[in-house]
Amino acid sequence: MAARNRSAIGDGLVEYDVAVVAVLVVLASLLIWKAILPGWRVLNTDFPNYYVVARLLREGYSLDRIYDWIWLQRIRDHWGIGRNGLVGFAGLTPFSCWPVVPLTYFTALTAKRVWIVLNIVFLGASSEFLHRSTTLNRKNVWLITLLAFTPLRTSFLYGQMHILVLLMLVLAYFFAQRHRSIACGACIAIAGALKIYPLLFVLYFAWKKQYRLALSTLAAAFVVIMAGMFSFGPHLLHTYVTQILPSTLQAEAIDPYNIRAASAASLLHHLFLYEPGLNPKPVYASPGAYAVFYPLFQLAIFLPLFALLRPRSTPTREKLEWAAFLLALLVASPVPASYHFVVTIPCMTLLADFLQWRGNRSALIAAFALYVLISPASSIMPSNLPALPFILFSTARLWIGVALLGLFFGILARHHSSARSSLLRTTLLFAASAAVLTGSIVHWHRHLTSMNEQIAHRLSVSASTLLATSPAPLADGGYLYVGMTRTGYQIFDQNGRIVFADPGPTARDQLSFTVTPSGALLIELADATGSNIALLSPDSHGRIILRDAESPAISSDGRTIAFVRERRGLGSIWTAHFDGASASEPIQAIPDSYHVRNVAFGQSGELLFTASTGDSHGLSALYTSSSGGPPRQISASVEEIGPASSARFTRLIALTRLEHNRQQLVYLNPTSGHETSLTTQDCNAYAPAWATADTLLYATDCARGYGLTALAIARVSGR
Repeated sequence: MAARNRSAIGDGLVEYDVAVVAVLVVLASLLIWKAILPGWRVLNTDFPNYYVVARLLREGYSLDRIYDWIWLQRIRDHWGIGRNGLVGFAGLTPFSCWPVVPLTYFTALTAKRVWIVLNIVFLGASSEFLHRSTTLNRKNVWLITLLAFTPLRTSFLYGQMHILVLLMLVLAYFFAQRHRSIACGACIAIAGALKIYPLLFVLYFAWKKQYRLALSTLAAAFVVIMAGMFSFGPHLLHTYVTQILPSTLQAEAIDPYNIRAASAASLLHHLFLYEPGLNPKPVYASPGAYAVFYPLFQLAIFLPLFALLRPRSTPTREKLEWAAFLLALLVASPVPASYHFVVTIPCMTLLADFLQWRGNRSALIAAFALYVLISPASSIMPSNLPALPFILFSTARLWIGVALLGLFFGILARHHSSARSSLLRTTLLFAASAAVLTGSIVHWHRHLTSMNEQIAHRLSVSASTLLATSPAPLADGGYLYVGMTRTGYQIFDQNGRIVFADPGPTARDQLSFTVTPSGALLIELADATGSNIALLSPDSHGRIILRDAESPAISSDGRTIAFVRERRGLGSIWTAHFDGASASEPIQAIPDSYHVRNVAFGQSGELLFTASTGDSHGLSALYTSSSGGPPRQISASVEEIGPASSARFTRLIALTRLEHNRQQLVYLNPTSGHETSLTTQDCNAYAPAWATADTLLYATDCARGYGLTALAIARVSGR
């Protein structure tokens, strides 16, 4: 009888192994067919974002403007990376370009292919170290790995960074198990440099009294930051920490209303916050509701989690606590893209190992059902749904993630640890939670109130552009602007019509322009030949009149064109005589010691430009220069100055100035040097232009993604 039982068990194991191998073959084949091969052939988002910045770093460019959407697009165009499409670095850390730097010796597509091969290696290494960290055999670990099909597919297809983050987190757990604190801390710091959220493991280590791990992580993070200071310079890191990171944590690095992001932040933005272009019909417009519900959601995740963590857990329970904390970081993330969920692989592997050891089969089945559903949940959605079903389907990944995290909490609560939280720890936890909740509600209320103040001044733009900037008023009361679409940049009028249909064989990005006194347009067209200025007039339809020229400006008499030429990210000003049909050979107008960002003409024909110098620590100031004389600084502020605008009907100069780490709109009286602020919101203003003597048009990213601006109007009074 015993022999027959052993034989039956053996036959069952063989059948299970055969089934697992068959599933692995199917999943691996699908991954190759749907992800690796398409990714191998196509250079699409997001790999070009990393590649462009990595190449800028390797070639010694100034990196101060990598978070400027249009500037980075210009670089991409000049290098001929891809035919169409967009690049942008908003929300990404400067460090995330580091792994791609060695690959920039290849062309972009070849570099992506090498990156795909490396990602296969990273994925294999992750699975192997998970196998060595658990009692699961390799086939079962690979089954869990490949069941995360959707995030893996997206990672390979787009050339994302998250499989490397997965490997670092797996190695961190592997080293922590073996009490190798320095190696564990280094892996967490590297993962945190690529994607910020792993750094929150410092809180996990500190709460569990694993002080060596916490200190090792902090020390490694310090080393990474010092390396970043040497690599990028302090100005870029300061910009990231004070401007980009806060926007990311507020879910405002990109479109915050896109509920397909399936985060609590995007859902609550969609439900409660009005934005005329991105969310014109919220379910219930109430910033106060958002200010309360979003902190409550985060509290509902982390309060029970920290209450269940024990300072001295058994190695078996430690697996579950580590996995639960990592999953909580994903569920609470303000911008969890589908590829982020590759890090659910160690979560499920550690959970499966724990439940197998406990013999809890029903919980294991429930967990795997949620795991299989969580990845594709928000990407499989019927079209033409009513509002409520659409919202529920779009945010399915969020609710499945919450359910899976709830299952983790339930298992942690049922399987008690011998250690118990002391009264002091419990009191500290609830006091800290109350303080964080109160502070978060106050912060969000102030932030959203500030947003609403600006939204009232928005202009209605008919075109469905992702970004609208550089408004230019016309004599008939209309205006033109540069708009970003999903395929590139074009110039639009106030009715949303495209002003210039590029006749070239491939569409060139139209990144800047100026309107001449006669009503003609000078347009910057950017492609692999560089940036060139074309003339659009009744007699000349897009004929190039200046080469190697960007950001054109025209004098009030229409006879002089000023423009910027860049070398390795550093700009210089050149001028050329313009007769209405052609331009003369340009000459350099400002010495190379001034690193120019923008140029315009003043009321009397003098040049107005923003530039930094060697002794300005990377900060730009506003200068004026006339009749070939030396530049004279006219901005009183020590903060960074943005583009300036003057007009023939006003002696005032409009500009943007960095105040409290936000670009604000101000106007300057050049006679007295007095500056007056026009905006004070917790967001950015850019590209002002005088429409009348008391009216300014400008671009603002209030209530939108960082730098993804809409157009607004400001009134100048009490001059």
